[in-house]
Amino acid sequence: MIREYQPTDRAGCLAVFDSNVGGSFLPSERPDFAAHLDALPGPYLVIEDDGVIIACGGYAPNIESPDTADLCWGMVRRDLQGSGLGLRLIEARLERIRQDKTFTYVLLKTSQETAGFYERFGFATEQVIQNGIADGLHRHDMKLTVHR
Repeated sequence: MIREYQPTDRAGCLAVFDSNVGGSFLPSERPDFAAHLDALPGPYLVIEDDGVIIACGGYAPNIESPDTADLCWGMVRRDLQGSGLGLRLIEARLERIRQDKTFTYVLLKTSQETAGFYERFGFATEQVIQNGIADGLHRHDMKLTVHR
């Protein structure tokens, strides 16, 4: 079930984050993610199964470009990656963004580990910053046009 985030989902979302430390996220990013959950800048969705949060992610208006949405903190519990949950989560977020006619573009900052996944949805890498996330983890700045 995909639904809107509730404050009671905080611990479950942090558990999903923790499952991805050492792969997609660094331990030092946890306080930033927790702060994001405490003051959401835009819609945030969770996928739950039998009351357990197994994936989460959202989007927010870009501060510098009001016609652009930024994808924020999308993740699937590590042991469930490859099960289609990431697909469901990105599709739900992009559908909501497309319904909001104020957005023309979607921006995403990710690593080489997941850039290929987002390319399947039409995102194009605009810039790669070597070691931009951490040593050996290169930041890919990606963009998708949702309305012309």
